[in-house]
Amino acid sequence: MKKILLICSCILSSFFSYSQDVEISIQQDARLLLIGDSKTNNVLTLNILTKIEIPIIRFRSNHISIYPSVEYADLAGDNFQRYAIGVSYHMSKIYPKIGATAFFDIGNIYRQNSPFLSYSITGELSYRINHWLKIIGSQQVTQRNDLKTLYNNKNEFLISGFFGVKISL
Repeated sequence: MKKILLICSCILSSFFSYSQDVEISIQQDARLLLIGDSKTNNVLTLNILTKIEIPIIRFRSNHISIYPSVEYADLAGDNFQRYAIGVSYHMSKIYPKIGATAFFDIGNIYRQNSPFLSYSITGELSYRINHWLKIIGSQQVTQRNDLKTLYNNKNEFLISGFFGVKISL
């Protein structure tokens, strides 16, 4: 785990020196916060997703970014950790103050001390409050081999909805 974080930080530090408008997002899973799930996770279950978006290719009002992401959920009986790296396409204005972003990433899920390869596709809408703060909502579809392997779940994909904030540095 520490090796992964060290390697990612070394690779990404070079991008920070050349890039401007780096954005950090912090999001919470809406369902686990507001209603829990049909299993043993109650209301107010923590499930945080963070991303650091680093623009690498700029167009007139859009850009392509790379990003690392970390997701942590404090689930009943076992925690959930997912570390990924991906690419995104960001449209700054689809309507005044409203932007949209499409994400694709690949990474590992860690549960019960075992890694599981997974990928996800996410769509995000953002509302710009000011030049450095946005309110965001996103819908994520994640391949979940951990559920299939550990819990014999037949559904290989899980859909999650998140809400949170995005801060421009």
